[in-house]
Amino acid sequence: MKFFISGLQAVTLISQGVILFFALSQAWLAFYYRRSKIRQTQQVAHPVWQGSLPRILVQLPIFNERYVVERLLDAVAHLDYPPHLLTIQLLDDSTDDTSEIAAASIARWSALGIKIDHVRRGDRCGYKAGALRAGLARNDSEFVTIFDADFIPQPRFLKDAIGYFNDPSLGLVQTRWAHLNENASLLTKLLSFAIDCHFSIEQGGRQATKNFINFNGTAGMWRRKAIDEAGGWQDDCLTEDLDLSFRSQLRGWKFLFVESITTPSELPARMSAIRSQQYRWTKGAAETGRKTLKLLWSSRQTLGTKIIGSFHMLNSVVFPFLLVLSLVLVPFPFVYGEQMETAFGAIYAMMAASLFAMMFTYWTAQSYGDFDGLQKSGPSILLRAFLFLLMVCGLSVHNSRAVFQGLLGRRSAFVRTPKFNCDAKGRTNPGTPEYAGEVFKWQNAVEVCLMLLFTGLMVYSAAHGHVSLVLVYAYFASGYAMVSYFTVSEILADRMMVKTSKRELSLHEKQAAE
Repeated sequence: MKFFISGLQAVTLISQGVILFFALSQAWLAFYYRRSKIRQTQQVAHPVWQGSLPRILVQLPIFNERYVVERLLDAVAHLDYPPHLLTIQLLDDSTDDTSEIAAASIARWSALGIKIDHVRRGDRCGYKAGALRAGLARNDSEFVTIFDADFIPQPRFLKDAIGYFNDPSLGLVQTRWAHLNENASLLTKLLSFAIDCHFSIEQGGRQATKNFINFNGTAGMWRRKAIDEAGGWQDDCLTEDLDLSFRSQLRGWKFLFVESITTPSELPARMSAIRSQQYRWTKGAAETGRKTLKLLWSSRQTLGTKIIGSFHMLNSVVFPFLLVLSLVLVPFPFVYGEQMETAFGAIYAMMAASLFAMMFTYWTAQSYGDFDGLQKSGPSILLRAFLFLLMVCGLSVHNSRAVFQGLLGRRSAFVRTPKFNCDAKGRTNPGTPEYAGEVFKWQNAVEVCLMLLFTGLMVYSAAHGHVSLVLVYAYFASGYAMVSYFTVSEILADRMMVKTSKRELSLHEKQAAE
């Protein structure tokens, strides 16, 4: 029994130690980001390109984006840049009617003098990386800008970004994402909260500490030479953007995050879409770490850059440790004694420190980030931070699976995140159907079981006077409950919608027959 308790304590302390290290590293970035913002006494104007404007290629990789492709093309057609120096490529791998919608929009803009190259491939080989690679083979512009289908670039984007490339060693300008439908639902509020934190704390913090940052796959401008010298777009990682970012910076190219240039985009509004996006980002980061860590550590970069870069690629491993922590806490009420009480005191202190560090990180992101319309009040920030941490806990099963598959090198398809052309309140265009057909998967069943398990442990601990355990179990139970609620309610709503559609179709066919 003593051996079991000692092992339980060791695994718990290691898991919580990794989580604490992750939280402290984020707080460290937040501290440097905050310091850099305090020292920035005034907004600096965007530099102007010196000399004749260069040629720019704008790439728009899409796949089955019938609801947003026209909106994307309309926005890009209004980019303020000399037409003879601008090439727009719609890299269209669609298999539905997106191509027909796009062709009609392109024809309309062509009649107005805006030329858009509609690039179709015979297959979807290499997914997004393959499409970008194929597009580059057709053009030799000095600079390349990329926008995903759900983005709406502002007219001045190109002119605002190009001036930074007066520095010949600069390979990339990454700009910040804004949100079209942030207030549509609790899910979009929490997702926007996380993305804002990434851009301010992670991108801004790493830049403030002079460490590697990354291209976010969209709303950024590349120097073509930086792409080519790094080996071009490669499709062996789901996060092809993170992979190329590290390869390019290891070749000596500098990256710049410009927080004051923003591009509105549509946030996923469904839990299934968030799962899909989280899986791709989490697994892709693990794949990039598996591929690139050796290159990083064999380079001449400083030790600090190697450590921060390693954590950058492998920070998704926090999910398996969070899942392990929740599971090893299960036996605690049944072996609780003097020895366990002492150990749990240390564990509880580490948990509290982790929570405090993450709260400081999120508070800094919201208080010092250049975001429009943020809730700057302390209680609002803390509430949204706490709810987001609950969602992180609830997704630990799903994301742990993605991490393990990435580290083991298991390949999987690039699954797009569905977009619906939402407005600020989350409403889609009239007549636009939602994506349906989600089924209850084994991960969902595990999440529901864990919710019930931790609810039971919470009640049991309360009945036996273990107040400290009650709080911990309440956290895990609430996290799994949040994710389970959104998942199950979405599946039930989809089934009801499908039944209603079938009923309406059957009635229509019956009326037509009569």
